[in-house]
This record gives sequence, C-alpha cells and structure tokens, in this order.
Amino acid sequence: MTRPVLTATLKDQAAMFRERRFATFFTGHVVSKLGDAPVPVAFALAAYQVSHSAAALTWVLLSLWGARFFLVATGGRLADRHDRVKVMIGADLLRLLAQGALAVVAVSPLPLQSWHLCLSAALYGAGTALYNPAQIGLTPEIVAEDRLQRANGLLSLVADVGFLLGPVLAGVLMSTVGFSWVLWLDVASFAANLACLVRLTRLHTPLRRTAPAPAADTSEDAAETDATDADPDHRFRAGFAVMARYPWFSFGMALWFVVSLGIGLTTVAGPVIAVESLGGAGAWSVLATCLAIGSLLGSLAVMSTTKQHPWKAAAVVVTLGAVLQFTALTLRDELPTAVLGATFALCALTTAACGIVWDTAYQSEIPERYLSRLGSIDNFVNAAGIPAGMLLGGLFADHYDTVFLGVSVLLVLLCVPAARLAGQGRKATA
Repeated sequence: MTRPVLTATLKDQAAMFRERRFATFFTGHVVSKLGDAPVPVAFALAAYQVSHSAAALTWVLLSLWGARFFLVATGGRLADRHDRVKVMIGADLLRLLAQGALAVVAVSPLPLQSWHLCLSAALYGAGTALYNPAQIGLTPEIVAEDRLQRANGLLSLVADVGFLLGPVLAGVLMSTVGFSWVLWLDVASFAANLACLVRLTRLHTPLRRTAPAPAADTSEDAAETDATDADPDHRFRAGFAVMARYPWFSFGMALWFVVSLGIGLTTVAGPVIAVESLGGAGAWSVLATCLAIGSLLGSLAVMSTTKQHPWKAAAVVVTLGAVLQFTALTLRDELPTAVLGATFALCALTTAACGIVWDTAYQSEIPERYLSRLGSIDNFVNAAGIPAGMLLGGLFADHYDTVFLGVSVLLVLLCVPAARLAGQGRKATA
C-alpha cells in the first residue's frame, strides 16, 4: 500500500513541475528565498558592528516592521485590484533597490551607519508588505485546486530549508567575504526572481478568477452575487466585511495569532528555562534543533499525502500540539530533556502542517477578489503575534507557568469555534 501511494505522490509532484506557470514561479521563489536566508542574521551582526549596542538592531527591526504595518492595507488592496504578478515585480524591484543601495554604501569609502541599515530595512519591509499578499492570491491562480495544498507544502518546505540554512550561511559569509557580499547575493536572487516573474507575465492566465456557481441558488442570491461581481469593492475595509461574512476565517485567524504568540513566548522562555532548569545553553540548542526538524517534517508530511486535509481537524491538531508543548514546559522539572524535545518537535510539526492546511483552506474558500486583502491581514497578524509573545516572555519571566497556562486556555477557547465553524460559508455563497 505504501509504495503505490508514494509513487502516486511523486508522479503528482512531477506533474506540477511540468506546468510551466508553476515551475517558473517556483524556480524564482526558491532562488529568492535562498538569497534571503542569511539576511536576518547578517543584518543583526552588521547593526551591532556599526553601533556596538543592541539599540541599532532595535531601530532596524522597528523600521522593517513599521513599514510592513503601515503598508498592510496597501499591499492587499493593490494585489486584489491589479495584476498580481506585476505587483510582485514592483515589490521585488523595491527590495532589490533597498539591498543594492546598501551594498554600494557598504563597499564605498563612506562609513556604514545605523540610518543606512534602517532605511534599507524600511524599503525592504515595504516591498515585503506588497509582495506577500500578491503571492498569496497568485498561488491559486496558477495551481489547480486539487494540487493547491501540495503547492503550499512546497512553498513552506522552501521556507523551512531557508530557515535552517540562513544562520549557517550568514556566519560563513560574514566571517569570510563580509556583509556586502550577503547583500549582493540577495540582490542577485531578486534579479533571478524578477526574470522568472517577467517570464510568468507571458505565461500567466488565471485558472480561476471568479467563484464557481453554487449548486442550488435562488434568483435573489444570484442577483446579489452578480451585483457584487459587477461592482467589486476594492477598498481594504471591504476585507473586514468579508471576515464578518466568514466567521470561520475570523476565529481561525485569532487562533493563529495565539499560536504565533506562543512561538514568540517559547523563543524567549525556552533559553531561560534551558539555562535555569535543563542544564545550560546546550539544552536549548537541542530544543531549537527539534523545532527546526519538526517544522521541516510537517511540510514534508503534507506534501507526501494525496488527501486534502480539512481545516476543522487541523484547528484541533495545532491546538493540541501547542498545549502539549506548554504542558511539558510546565512539568520541565519532572521530564527529561528528550521528552521536552519530542514535544517541541511535535508542536513544530503540527504548526507547519496545519499552517499549510489553513493557507489552502482560505485560498480555496475566500472569494478571489478579497483574497490578497485577507491574506495580507492574516500574514501580518501571524507575524505580529511572534514579537507580542517575545514581549510577554520578557515581562513575565518570573511567572512562566502561569503564562503557559493562560495561553493554553486561550488556545482551547479559540479552537472550539474555529473548528465548529470550519467549512461553513464556502466562497460560492459570497
């Protein structure tokens, strides 16, 4: 039984790459992600080298996330209103300019200063705020719906590999050729992705731009749908109206915010607990490795199956994985490090796998004309949850057990409506 399923899976993966639109998009995506991989660590090291304090890194991060925050509405609105591939091209040109200009300064006689890093980070963040929503909406346009979950799995796998290789690449490049070459590598990767996107404009014909007609539709509902399609509302706030129409999406997004908050909390609490209760920094290295491996396995697990997993089950699974990890952290004095590592790996696995299921669910069920705006909100809310969790971990360092319990309870409370409402209100009824 296993061999036929594996053979079918591999054939299906190969069929995806025979589709020129996806193959072109994916090639550029892989090159771009590999170029991006060492940038976060390299920026952190460069910021410290420039100012010899953590303040510069703080300002760089504020510049990056501030730009993303202020353009979250613009990114989703542009991607829903205009050709998504062209929006991605413009966004990558902006990011190429940000990194290229900084690379020129880094190799020039001018001394590299903190404001150079901040300006580059702000432009980079602006480009990312424009690029990500367009990519979220583009994927279901170039991939058939029955292969959408696999495509999302491949994209997630690339991100996981980049996350694993990034610190290593940054360390090697910074210690050998220097910061400027990290930037030039990123510039080259953006140029390669731009070439693929330009080619995609010649190949790109959306597979589906409108929601399919419902099986049983009253004349009144049909008239309302036709009126909506004839006069689409491209304002960003229209996305919030759709969220009210799709309560499963709203509760799902709230659940993912708390999951992301838990990730940020673990990032701060994990090293502290490892040093104080598990024998030192080496224990945290083991736990962090388990997180990386678990995330990679989660992406592979979704890719290796032929089934489309429902969000209803995934909401429960991701909650159980996170609650189990926080329970193990609470019982850290009674559990060996190996057991803690297993719960960390399981939590990362369920988070990665269920994240792919979530992306596929709303890409399949949300009306296409709102997809990038809701994707932009979802992307930012998830990203904002991580620093919020880090802040929580720093403020309540003496009360971790209480915080773990509170986050676990909140996860369960949000999981119930998220799972119960999942699958209601398909995009055909919007």
